[in-house]
Amino acid sequence: MKIHEMLDYAYHHGVRVLFLENPEVLGRLKLMWIKSGERKHENYNHRVAVFRSSVIKMITMKTPLYAIDVKYVDPRGTTHSKEHDMIMKKYGLDRHTASAYIIALCGLERYGLIHKATI
Repeated sequence: MKIHEMLDYAYHHGVRVLFLENPEVLGRLKLMWIKSGERKHENYNHRVAVFRSSVIKMITMKTPLYAIDVKYVDPRGTTHSKEHDMIMKKYGLDRHTASAYIIALCGLERYGLIHKATI
């Protein structure tokens, strides 16, 4: 239901394109997380990857109902960059929201909806 609420909100606010993390890249990143040992629990990485992938799949399936296009963006470098830190400080965002903001900006730039100079 939360996905429908989010998509309904987006539709009623004029959103026509939704940028999501590329699921193929997330699969490769999962392997890096496992190798780096960033585990809080023995199946932590698996749970995080499955949850993210399932949410992305569900959003992708439901967007046609709201006439919203889905475009995928490579999420690499969205959390660990100077731009990320600057956006967190400038707008007072937490690291996850700042990463989502950068993904949206990258998508807008990649698909020619804005130019880098306007960011």
